[in-house]
Amino acid sequence: MSRHSQLPLIETDLARTFVAICDTGSFSRAADRVARTPSAVSLQMKKLEEILRRELFVREGRTVRLTSDGEAFLGYARRLMDLNEETVSRFLTQGIEGRVVFGAPDDIGYIAVPQILKRFASTHPQVEVDVKLRSSDDLRRLCDAGELDLAVLACGEYGQRMVTIVHTENLVWAGLKHGGAIAREPLPLALASRGCAWRAIALDALDAANVRYRIAYSSGHSQGQIAAVLADLAIAPLPESHVTAPLQKLGAAEGLPPLRQYEVALMKRRGCSAVAEALAEHVVASFAGLQPTPTLAFA
Repeated sequence: MSRHSQLPLIETDLARTFVAICDTGSFSRAADRVARTPSAVSLQMKKLEEILRRELFVREGRTVRLTSDGEAFLGYARRLMDLNEETVSRFLTQGIEGRVVFGAPDDIGYIAVPQILKRFASTHPQVEVDVKLRSSDDLRRLCDAGELDLAVLACGEYGQRMVTIVHTENLVWAGLKHGGAIAREPLPLALASRGCAWRAIALDALDAANVRYRIAYSSGHSQGQIAAVLADLAIAPLPESHVTAPLQKLGAAEGLPPLRQYEVALMKRRGCSAVAEALAEHVVASFAGLQPTPTLAFA
């Protein structure tokens, strides 16, 4: 008998509930998602902690947060769910063929699209996916015209369109660590092209705070903004997940106004195919995996 056969097995339901708690930030909301009562969810997590012989949550009154072991297990739990989905879909979707036209903004696309395509290819290997990277405004028009089956969009005006919010993230000011751009007058900015939600959010905040600025650089891709910041030529409004060393977050201490969150929405063409609906499910799941671990609440 191998050593592995003596280890306990983690039921998929336990991993699913754990991930649901982390994604929703609440035991009660997770209970709704997995169709269980809050007390059943608590019992599941107690069982999971007994199996792993580790505490996964630190309970502080009516709130909880992940321990270091909980944070480590979250990655394994997501992989367990992905493998389960890939295994089941491999047999249930065998033989399904077709073509899907999928759109994403450049800035979101280079982060999320590789993961989305990898997940989808593992379960629908016979489906052709045509990816178009455009601005959110262009993607809205293409979807309205029926030229896209589905698209992810940065926040904007959706009107009567049917959209699902799949991701929210803080927009922050980014500058080069120990850089001098933040001290220049007027403040030099590296912005996305006109029509980008990040650009509008940043300029509205600066105008409201009466901060003098000049648009030093514009780019249709966030890597262009980041290049200007790395050269210490400007600061830029970027999603928090984009700000890694040698960039640093800037804020009130540097005289900058706070920026609000931005949203990513999934838009589907009316009457899209079953294959497109399947890709939409992978889009939602992939963006859920991108979300930072929230502060968890028992209530």
